[in-house]
Amino acid sequence: MNTASDTKQVHDLVQRWAAAELAGDVEAYDHLLAADFTGVGPVGFVLTGEQWAQRHLGDLHNEKFEVFDPHVRLYGDPAHTAVVEAVQQQTTTAMGRDTSGSFRLGLIAVRDRQDWRIAHIQLSGPLIKPGEMPSFAR
Repeated sequence: MNTASDTKQVHDLVQRWAAAELAGDVEAYDHLLAADFTGVGPVGFVLTGEQWAQRHLGDLHNEKFEVFDPHVRLYGDPAHTAVVEAVQQQTTTAMGRDTSGSFRLGLIAVRDRQDWRIAHIQLSGPLIKPGEMPSFAR
């Protein structure tokens, strides 16, 4: 496969993941996540793939969930690893609390035969304006 094709496939993977997050589509994660997936949430919790999907069976509701300006870097020849950096914006409630905001998204995808799967996600944020004091430091 060529680099342009791999880059497009990884972009598509990121958008399919965002659509699954928005819809709370637990079953979609079977096709999106690598078997040894780990996800790190914005406050540091670490979840397996099953735990990541199961969040949607509890009190998590996404009204809006979008990924903007993903930058893809490919590694290997042929490409077998992709690192993606982007901004995720969400309008979300979790456990009855508003968890809306913009977050920095780091995502690692790996090739699984001909498909790409997400091996790791790390979120940081919510993002704040330069010079603004984070809420935890006030």
